[in-house]
Amino acid sequence: MIRRLLLAWACVSLVAAIAGPARADGSSSEPPNIAGRQISPGAPGQEVTAAGAGAAAVSPYQLNLLYTGELWSNVAGGLSRGTTYMHNVDAQLRVDTDRAFGWTGGSLRIEGFYENRASFGNQYVGAVDQQSPIDSAGYEMFRLYQAFYDQNLGATDVRVGIYDLESEFSTTKPMSLFLSKNLTWNTALDQSGTMPQNGVVGPGNYPYTPLAVRVRQTFSHDWSVQAVVANGVADNPRNQSLNGVVFAPKYGLLVMAELDYTPTSRTKVMAGLWGLTSRLPANDLMNSSGAPRQVYGEEGGYIGGATRLTSEPGRRGLDGFFTLGLSSPTSTNTAESLNGGLVYTGLLAARPTDKLGFSFNENVAPTSYKQAQIAMGNGFQNFETSFELTYRAQLTPWLTVQPDVQYIIHPGYDPTHRNDLAIGLHFEIGHFFNL
Repeated sequence: MIRRLLLAWACVSLVAAIAGPARADGSSSEPPNIAGRQISPGAPGQEVTAAGAGAAAVSPYQLNLLYTGELWSNVAGGLSRGTTYMHNVDAQLRVDTDRAFGWTGGSLRIEGFYENRASFGNQYVGAVDQQSPIDSAGYEMFRLYQAFYDQNLGATDVRVGIYDLESEFSTTKPMSLFLSKNLTWNTALDQSGTMPQNGVVGPGNYPYTPLAVRVRQTFSHDWSVQAVVANGVADNPRNQSLNGVVFAPKYGLLVMAELDYTPTSRTKVMAGLWGLTSRLPANDLMNSSGAPRQVYGEEGGYIGGATRLTSEPGRRGLDGFFTLGLSSPTSTNTAESLNGGLVYTGLLAARPTDKLGFSFNENVAPTSYKQAQIAMGNGFQNFETSFELTYRAQLTPWLTVQPDVQYIIHPGYDPTHRNDLAIGLHFEIGHFFNL
């Protein structure tokens, strides 16, 4: 696994070094973002982009309110045909502690959300990962999402508190356009450490966010490294709709580190390693009672990158990206995942900030998971492949809409499910306040 990661890292570094600086125009077509990167549109953690996003920050206290709605219809394949509506209400308070309290280089963020019970993926699709960034898998939630303090010390930045690791690790800007959670970061990492019977452990992203300490060190304009140690269980093990920070040997810790090469504002190459020390049920190993044998630890890695491929005046142009993720096969349903895509900004000259994107993702099941399914009498496919076509447009200062189409081949690796066609309409209504 490490050899493949290093080889892919070398290839993408060469491409980025050659293509990136010459093609970058120094501008940014991305909407304002939180923590230096962009989260999937409409997901909690994303700064409101609908109203006041470009306004000068007058007050050290800033409040973002965002309502996200999604109407989805499964028109073919998957678990069943049907239509559902999901919605999310998110509130985020940001405090500049320098201007508020005199703490130079500091910032405080508190964020909470409400999510309704409806789940499009679990009820109609049945794929490995969800089709929506706000799908909470059938749990109604009203919970604290992020509460952290960030301190900048020049070349070193430290963050402490509850936060979404997906906002900083294994991500590139062009990926943020897409709604499928296969594209929020790599699926091999996203699916690690899932323990439905004991709560959710693992990577710590929406809607389950862990207590963590992250340190980022910048070495030069181009190079930086970041590392995080997070609580292994990111919710209440007895009630997944509630917050809970639980420490126990069986839940362990998540440790992750990423090396970044960013020669321009539009070019990024990343390589990361992660490990879980949690106690997890093995896919195909049983103890004398017939229950899955418990094993400690799961690990993996990823490489990826993004760069501008063609540039036009202003913000218009074409960006490309890819991410490859690998995971140990003992207790996960995804041993490898590969995603990539293209994002064109300003397809229409009259709408220079609209984004059109096409992406693909392929998940590869580990042999251990396949053997476990066959032992239970289930049919099995080795791959799940998905495609997404989407268009994002800000229609007014407070309203953004995004139609989306996803096609999934072998959803959930299940040969009894026909290929799935899902059509969705995502929209955001937001407002930004200087308090």
